[in-house]
Amino acid sequence: MTRSRSTGTLLRTAAVTAALTLAAACSGGGDDPAAPDAFSYSLITPGAAGDGGFIDSAILGTKKAEKDLGVTGRVVEAESVAQQEGVIRSTVATHPDVIIAPGLDPESLLAVAGENPGQLFGVPSDIFADKLPDNVSAFSINVHESSFLGGYVAGSMTETKKVGAVLGIDNPGLNQFFYGYKQGVLAACPDCTVTPSYLNGEFSDPSVGQEAALSLFQGGNDIVYAVAGLSGQGVFTAAKQEGKYAIGVDSNQDGDAPGTVIVSVMKRVDQTTFQLIEAAKNGSFKAGFVQAGLADEVTGLSWADGSTVFADKGPAAMAGKVAGVTEKVTGLKEQILKGEIKVCDALNEPASAACADLGLKS
Repeated sequence: MTRSRSTGTLLRTAAVTAALTLAAACSGGGDDPAAPDAFSYSLITPGAAGDGGFIDSAILGTKKAEKDLGVTGRVVEAESVAQQEGVIRSTVATHPDVIIAPGLDPESLLAVAGENPGQLFGVPSDIFADKLPDNVSAFSINVHESSFLGGYVAGSMTETKKVGAVLGIDNPGLNQFFYGYKQGVLAACPDCTVTPSYLNGEFSDPSVGQEAALSLFQGGNDIVYAVAGLSGQGVFTAAKQEGKYAIGVDSNQDGDAPGTVIVSVMKRVDQTTFQLIEAAKNGSFKAGFVQAGLADEVTGLSWADGSTVFADKGPAAMAGKVAGVTEKVTGLKEQILKGEIKVCDALNEPASAACADLGLKS
C-alpha cells in the first residue's frame, strides 16, 4: 500500500525540522559554561518531529518559551521504549534546568527521576502513574469534553449515520477520546452507530492507519476520528481516497488534507509545555498532577481558533453545514462548562452513569 502525506504536512514537517535543528544547536546554562546564568531545557520526544500531533505541539511550546522567556534548549529523540531510559539518563548528565518529557515510558522516566531528585521533570501531556516524585510535574489534559464536541460535529454532518474512529491503542487514555466522541455523535444523531478500530500500539505507521480507515469507510462509515499519532495521517489519506471525511486530533490538522479534515480536536501540548518551562524558570514549579481541560482552554476545536479550512475547501453541501454546526457547538460548550451536560470520562471516571450509558464497562 502506498504511503502518502499532504503538502500541508510536508511543509509543517520541514518547518518543525528546521526548529529542531536550531534547538539542537542551542544549549543553556547546563551545557554552556560560558553562560552559567542562562536557563536551559531539554525536550525528550518518543519519536521524530512531523507527527502532526503532540510532538510537534511540544516543540512549538519550546519555541514560544525561547522567544518569550529567553531560554535555550535542545530536542532529543528516543524512538523506542528500550532506548528511553538511557536517553533520559544521558540527558540528565547534561544538567538542563528542566527536562520536558511528553509521552515517554512512565517506568523509565520515574525511575530516573527518583534517582535524581535535584533534576526537574515536566510532563506536558499525561503520565499513567499513581504518584509522582517531588521533582516531577505532570499535566493531565482531559479531552473527553472537546471530543464530545468533535463527535457532535461528526453526528451532525454524517450522511450515512455511520461514523468511526481509528485509535492507536485500546487503553483508558485513548478511550477518553473515543467515548467522549461517541457520546457527542449520539447527542447529534441518536440512531447513528459509532465504530472504533484499534491499532495495537502502532502510532508511527500511516499505512496501518490507512488500512484501518479504509475498512471503516468501505463498511459505510463516512467520517472517521483519527486518534493515532502519525498513523492518523493514513486516515486522512484513506478519507481522501474514498471521498469521505476525517476529524483530526492534538494539533490543528485541518490543513493536512484540506476539504477532507472537517475539524480537529486540539490538545494544546504547546501551552502546557510552555507553562512547565515558565514555572521552572520563575520558581513556581509544583510537583504532582495538574488537571486541565476544556475550561482551561488547553483543549477544544480548531474552529474556535479561527480555522476555516473545511468551510473554504470542503464540498459545497458539506461546507454549507459548518456555520450552523459551529453555532450549536458553541452552545454545547457553554452547557458543558456550566455542568449542564455530563460527558463520559473514560480515564478518570469510567464507572460514571454517562460512561455506562455508552456501554463502557469499568
